[in-house]
Amino acid sequence: MKFKRIRIKILIAMLLTTGIPISILAGIIVYQVSQSITSDAEQAKTLVERDMFSGIEDFNQNLYDTAYQIYYNFDLLESLRSFSDYQPDNSHNYDSFRDTKELFLGMYNNAKIKDILGIYLINSVGESKGSFFSYVPVSYSGLPQPYLKGLIEESRTHAAQGPNLAYRKTSLYDQPIYQYVVPLIFQGEQVGALVIDVNVTSFQQSIEKYNTLYKGEIIISNPQKSIVYHTDANQILTQLETDGISSDNKVVKKELSKFGWELLYLYKINPNLLFFKNLAFAVIIGAISLMMVFSLTLSYGITKPIIGLHRNMLRIQLGDFSARTEVFTKDEIGFLGNQFNQMAEQIQQLIDHDFKLQLLNKETQIKALQAQISPHFLHNTLQTMSNLATVENAPEIKLICQCLSNMYRYNMNIEDEWATLKDEIKHIRNYLFIIRKRYPGMLTIKIRVSEELQNSYVPRLILQPLIENSIDHGLIPSRRDKKLLKLYVRRDLTNNKLKIYLVDNGRGMTKKALHDLTSRLASNIQRDIKSLEERHSIGLQNVHARLQLLCGKEYGLRVFSKPEAGTMVVIELPLPNNQEVIL
Repeated sequence: MKFKRIRIKILIAMLLTTGIPISILAGIIVYQVSQSITSDAEQAKTLVERDMFSGIEDFNQNLYDTAYQIYYNFDLLESLRSFSDYQPDNSHNYDSFRDTKELFLGMYNNAKIKDILGIYLINSVGESKGSFFSYVPVSYSGLPQPYLKGLIEESRTHAAQGPNLAYRKTSLYDQPIYQYVVPLIFQGEQVGALVIDVNVTSFQQSIEKYNTLYKGEIIISNPQKSIVYHTDANQILTQLETDGISSDNKVVKKELSKFGWELLYLYKINPNLLFFKNLAFAVIIGAISLMMVFSLTLSYGITKPIIGLHRNMLRIQLGDFSARTEVFTKDEIGFLGNQFNQMAEQIQQLIDHDFKLQLLNKETQIKALQAQISPHFLHNTLQTMSNLATVENAPEIKLICQCLSNMYRYNMNIEDEWATLKDEIKHIRNYLFIIRKRYPGMLTIKIRVSEELQNSYVPRLILQPLIENSIDHGLIPSRRDKKLLKLYVRRDLTNNKLKIYLVDNGRGMTKKALHDLTSRLASNIQRDIKSLEERHSIGLQNVHARLQLLCGKEYGLRVFSKPEAGTMVVIELPLPNNQEVIL
């Protein structure tokens, strides 16, 4: 409809004029927030791939450089290989203890890592060869033998991979440490291992200084997916579960060059940024919603009277000249509505005048036709024929004329829709008398109605069409010798209904014909029916439709039939209290 297009145009105009500026402003906010989130992602990538990676690599390199000094002392390596005492230059008078102490002291002083807690040597069978400095809480010779053997076995396991850095939650120093174990290879065989114990704080500070993003977490895992470092120290030595990482976290990964380790950096988007982003979206959605409400209200307020006026025009076009439009305003649209109402009123007056004139003319014509042959004239003629039959001594003709005259007299009373059951049965007795004369000796008719039900009110002229159908289409075509038609009345107090049963033993109906008839009664469809089996159902449909119009949808006809067995029609009517009906 054109008016709906007007509504859409008004709605679009309002949305464009107010929605575009708000959307631009909110878009700027969203863009700035997105830029901040992108900047954090780029910063996190830089921190991981450059700063954290370099810090970890530098830490490992410093440990390696510290341990590599041991390879310059071939005499010490030889003594480890041969399980002999350390004697530089084969001098038996040399103070080996002091020389060893100076060697370790030099390694400590030259180390770039200042948080070394201890350095010691182990030969290939797990015996100590060296000494701790004064800052080590236990003497070198006091190290537990099982502890040393465990370290040498661990070094053999990782010998192919080189030095191994491991986190120790408990240590000789009563604090967590990182232990750097270097397998010592001399002349093609492992002669022992160098162990450097480092304070955890040193390694932590070397990488945590780059943890600058919101709720950032640094995780380092070994090839077995065991966590060797975590910002939360309680997570160290637990198994890394990548599936368990929250979807709220942003993850940056980097493979480390040594040990087969993997560096992961987890961080979250700052909630302040998300707040402003969500606020921008909420502003857009809220603004659009408010604009749509206001725009729809405005557009409906403008177009609703026009649409109502258009609909009333269509009603007048279809012939409903009582259509009027409601006027709520005094503006131009209200003036248009008032003019339309005045025009519709004038059209209705002109059409009513013309219709009444035509109706009067038609009524005059009908009365003229009725004067030529009317029920009264026919009734009087039948009375005359009856009198002549008496004079001529023809009693059968007299009775037929009287019965037919009574039927027409009953039919002439069209003002009353209801009649007593007694009068209705009298009417059908007149009809049945004539039928017996047409088919002498062929039909047996039984009517049983109790005295208490004879004064019940029923719609007029409902029995005669049904009996006529039963005789013409059920009994007469039947091959039976004895053709029976029964009518009896029952009172159903349970359902408060009066039921009239009309039963014949005629030829009945097939299942298909009965199904079609039942369907038409249920849907109250009127149509032209050509087949003989269906043609008799037209009277049934008319009676059924009339009963439902007068009494209600729960009343009417019910039909039961079997081929060559007969048909039963049940008429269901209301049973008023005290057998009274409102006329």
